[in-house]
Amino acid sequence: MRGFRLIFTRYTVGSVLAAVLSEATLLLTYGPGLLGPGAASVVAWGAGAALNYVLNRWWAWGRRGRASLWRELVPYWVIAVASMVLSAWATGAADRFAPRLVESDALRTAFVGGAFLAVYGVMFVVKFVLFHYFVFAGAPTTRSAEAGAETTGSARRSRHQVPITTRE
Repeated sequence: MRGFRLIFTRYTVGSVLAAVLSEATLLLTYGPGLLGPGAASVVAWGAGAALNYVLNRWWAWGRRGRASLWRELVPYWVIAVASMVLSAWATGAADRFAPRLVESDALRTAFVGGAFLAVYGVMFVVKFVLFHYFVFAGAPTTRSAEAGAETTGSARRSRHQVPITTRE
């Protein structure tokens, strides 16, 4: 259970960092009118997606080395792109609906940003379940688990890699 909590905590921190980056990108591209809601949502997704992948793969689930194309990369990015499509649709819908609710550009931007974050929040749970039980299933959960896996056979560290103060 401790490993699950550690993974979930790290996934949460990584998702929050990616969400902050994505939301800031959305507000900076949509708010001043540089991009429409759909395009701003796609750019915002792209800003956080790469960071989120790296943090999820390496930090949360402890995966190292080359990723398997069909077991890891394709499923991960299909899930990620599906969340991008959903957020682009939601921000577009919010943009079309906002004039009925508010007249201020600042409130319209906040409403569209809220729709983007709402999709991010729902997909947070869905993506964790899919990543944990399908995409990264069987991955090392912590560095200590990886180290434990390396202590047998030819992967065992030689005594020359261990500081003298710890040798018997």
